[in-house]
Amino acid sequence: MRINNFKQLNEEQIQTIETQLRIKLPEDYRKFLKEVGGGVVEKDASNRIRIDGLGGDIVLDVLYGNDMEHEKASITFWMKRFEGELLEKAVLIGDDLLQGFLVMICDGEDKGIYYWDDSYRFASSCDENNMYWISDSFDGLLRLVAGKKRIDS
Repeated sequence: MRINNFKQLNEEQIQTIETQLRIKLPEDYRKFLKEVGGGVVEKDASNRIRIDGLGGDIVLDVLYGNDMEHEKASITFWMKRFEGELLEKAVLIGDDLLQGFLVMICDGEDKGIYYWDDSYRFASSCDENNMYWISDSFDGLLRLVAGKKRIDS
């Protein structure tokens, strides 16, 4: 997967996000924000992820950072927009081409990366079930796509 990256975040910027959201981001995601900063994913076969619970694929579009030059690709923009709609300890970390979101639950027994089909694109999605597990961790998400092609920024 190739990412056209945004600005890298420093420790203070990451702590500001954590304070605003009252959340502790996992170390693997913090490292990604420091080294890559988020970015737009190059559109090729490497950004497709099969989600068994959906019986279909999603196509990664953006992994959020917090670069205000790209406001609609920032964690805080989307968290404000969906305030009160997400589970506790959850943060929006990206989206797919068809407007579903990648959600990271940062703590607890449901910790991991999920796909939120908020637009009910898939037939299996409904009000009671539109979150689908992808990976136990952010690094796990990257490994899913890295198996197809190397990860660059």
